[in-house]
Amino acid sequence: MTRASDGASRLRAAALALLLVAAHAPMIAACAAQTSQIEQGRALRTGKQPYDEFFEATRALREESLKAEELADAAQAELARALGLDRRSAGDAMLDAARARAAELRASGVRLHVELVPEARLVNARGGRSPDADDRGVIEAFEASLKSSLAAAKQLDELSRRAVELEKKRASLAAESAEAMAGDPQRRDVKRELAAAERVLAEAGASAERHAGRASKLALDLVLAVDAGGAPARRGAARRPLSRQPAGSVKAPPQRGSGAGAAPKPPKPPHGEDDFDP
Repeated sequence: MTRASDGASRLRAAALALLLVAAHAPMIAACAAQTSQIEQGRALRTGKQPYDEFFEATRALREESLKAEELADAAQAELARALGLDRRSAGDAMLDAARARAAELRASGVRLHVELVPEARLVNARGGRSPDADDRGVIEAFEASLKSSLAAAKQLDELSRRAVELEKKRASLAAESAEAMAGDPQRRDVKRELAAAERVLAEAGASAERHAGRASKLALDLVLAVDAGGAPARRGAARRPLSRQPAGSVKAPPQRGSGAGAAPKPPKPPHGEDDFDP
């Protein structure tokens, strides 16, 4: 008798659970439907050009931002290969290995300098030992990683800038939407997507800025490690990103009356410099 009673109780509990699920099914479906399209990687189509262009641009930027980490990591891949390290090695370990290899090159007589304009490259100063085949492999990997990191930093900086511009556009559309979408059946959808776009743009911009900083730091560390004329790389100094001074810009000369004498002309090197390529 007790077993029958327990079985009946379990059946009633199961039936009650099913009834509760059925009663709340429309509410659950409505909540699922409220998930924004832009956060799912889709762009809302309204038939109104300003909104459709904005949602598509935001969708595209979101997709690019999801690849920001991969883009920054790619700058280290060639360097890791040349140093015999796993590409997933910690950044500090990779840079320590790069510094050590650059120091070996200098000790063996290979003197390198870094030029950043008109493009990044490593230059071998005349008078030093000519790099052999093994040296060239490492030097080319240093140069490839430097170029890749600078290109990644530039691309991700641009992505961050676009996120800022799109957020300005979003705020403008949100302020105008009440009047522009008055009476439109999609007004509620547009309002939801504009609110979600604010979150998407903030996350995309933060990701782009973070990984742009990583790429800039790698470029700076490589410059400090490889350039024979520079000071040894210090961990604290290496964490500062490269200055975004426009290419070709120069420091202003001291003002007259400041007490500073005219800067002496640098001595002309006895042998000059050239690219390490033959």
